[in-house]
Amino acid sequence: MTATGALLRVLWLLLAFGHSTYGAECFPPCDPQNGFCEDDNVCRCQPGWEGPLCDQCMTIPGCVNGLCEEPWQCTCKDGWDGKLCDIDVRACTSTPCANNGTCVDLEKGQYECSCAPGYSGKDCQHKAGPCAVNGSPCQYGGTCVDDEGRASHASCLCPPGFSGNFCEIVANSCTPNPCENDGVCTDIGGDFRCRCPAGFVDKTCSRPVSTCAGGPCLNGGTCLQHSQAICFTILGVLTSLVVLGTVAIVFLNKCEAWVSNLRYNHMVRKKKNLLLQYNSGEELAVNIIFPEKIDMTTFSKEAGDEEI
Repeated sequence: MTATGALLRVLWLLLAFGHSTYGAECFPPCDPQNGFCEDDNVCRCQPGWEGPLCDQCMTIPGCVNGLCEEPWQCTCKDGWDGKLCDIDVRACTSTPCANNGTCVDLEKGQYECSCAPGYSGKDCQHKAGPCAVNGSPCQYGGTCVDDEGRASHASCLCPPGFSGNFCEIVANSCTPNPCENDGVCTDIGGDFRCRCPAGFVDKTCSRPVSTCAGGPCLNGGTCLQHSQAICFTILGVLTSLVVLGTVAIVFLNKCEAWVSNLRYNHMVRKKKNLLLQYNSGEELAVNIIFPEKIDMTTFSKEAGDEEI
């Protein structure tokens, strides 16, 4: 190869290299951060980016129904879940709408059924029966029931205090008596009122009155409920009766001993008088038993005195 040929080859290589590196132009231009222009109108993308202008991120390999904002992401679309967005969570997939209802997917896994004529309910499960077609015939707040549209005639579920086919009969609210603690019931047309006895309040006289709630006692006094006061009073009376009974028994025993002593002394004096009456003047020795001791007493009729 001549020197001229070698020089021409070097110049060609320089021109070729310089054209591919610095002289290439792309229109529209490549994304300046995610790619570069390798040849005229050919963008070479950085890893993780794709598209004619290298401005589209690449999802993680295997991502089925997902999107990305940065390379290797997999953000699932509505109705899909899982790491690769390959799990179908769209509500209508399970065909929840019955009776030929049309399912419409909503956001966040929700759905809505468009029911065919004659059906109603969230899943079109209710047939439009007499209650829906003719309206409710029930009075006084009664609920119309028709076995979810399958019954041929409507019936009524009546609230408390009413009866009849259409809840048109006002029942006696006092039967059975709702009032507790012997409260007196008065029917007021679909409802009742209780007249409570002393010590009870509330609609059914079920709550005892707490008279001590407001703290009525002053100067350190202790408040007792009415029932407690009665119990303490009865207990005090019984205690007093026991004490009085004990005192009476002791007193009676003392009285009995005192009366016995009087009777005994009277008997001794009587015998003494008898002995003195029939004595001819001589001295007599008589043994007399006293309660305290036994002694010998000598009586003399002449002098009218006695020696002990």
